[in-house]
Amino acid sequence: MNKRNSKKIIVSLFTALLLTLALLVPGFAKTDAERELEAANAEVIALEQQLADAKTALSEAQTQSRKGMYGFFEANGSTGALKALDNAKYKNLIAYGTAGDATSLDNLDAALDLLDAVNDKRAEQGLSPLVVTDTMMAMAEADADAYYDLRTTPKQFTIDGNKIAENLGTFADAKTAADSWYAEKAVADEHPEYMDYSNANWSKVGHYFNMTRTKYTVTGAAVNTRLGNKFCQVYYSTAGSEKTYTVAQYRQRVADYKASLTQKQQDITALEAALQTAKTRQDTARRIVEAEQSAAETTAPNA
Repeated sequence: MNKRNSKKIIVSLFTALLLTLALLVPGFAKTDAERELEAANAEVIALEQQLADAKTALSEAQTQSRKGMYGFFEANGSTGALKALDNAKYKNLIAYGTAGDATSLDNLDAALDLLDAVNDKRAEQGLSPLVVTDTMMAMAEADADAYYDLRTTPKQFTIDGNKIAENLGTFADAKTAADSWYAEKAVADEHPEYMDYSNANWSKVGHYFNMTRTKYTVTGAAVNTRLGNKFCQVYYSTAGSEKTYTVAQYRQRVADYKASLTQKQQDITALEAALQTAKTRQDTARRIVEAEQSAAETTAPNA
């Protein structure tokens, strides 16, 4: 064997060795296609994990949403509201989140409409608007549900040993409820002595008394719609250390809570689309790599 042939054999063996290393040893002399395949694989793995996490988050949010306002209070860490519902005297009459129940998110708009209507009436008399707390909302919800079954004032809550005030009634809508309660003003104007708890005729002006009493600063409202609309509004003098909200702020909180569930579903849809695109990229890269490897094996010289 002459030197020239020996040199050719050595070069061929070295070339074959390099090809073998390129095909069998990770990270050795990778082609652009192989690097693209690695990137595509990593992207698919990452998106699959993100999608799994998003589906878990959606499932948890749906479970929470089915609890209605109880789930809303849980999501916001509203311990006072949760305690009010858990310890309500007639808590067995609450069907959390179900259609018609006072804790249903679908009934919240009407409850907040009542608060707006009552604050409008207070404004007519130069009174400050009542503000809202989660605890007062929870108490109103429990009372509205109890009122639906008991057909009488539940009187199931106190704060620091003091009874909360409550207005209850069955009305076509929130505005009618506020108008009806405020209509007692005519009696109060004629008989101002009735505007005292100790007066035997206080019940004739009681709703008007509660909604316009300057002592009251915080409120909550609810409506049970299982059969007619059972409205309830509760009142108290102080929120203590609990955070308060205007009615508009409370509406926004609930809107944001509802939107978060919709957003989670949209996140899943977007991730599914992104994963499909990534898998297409992965398949394309894999085919190119396989084609390169096949071509290299076909053209590799024999020793």
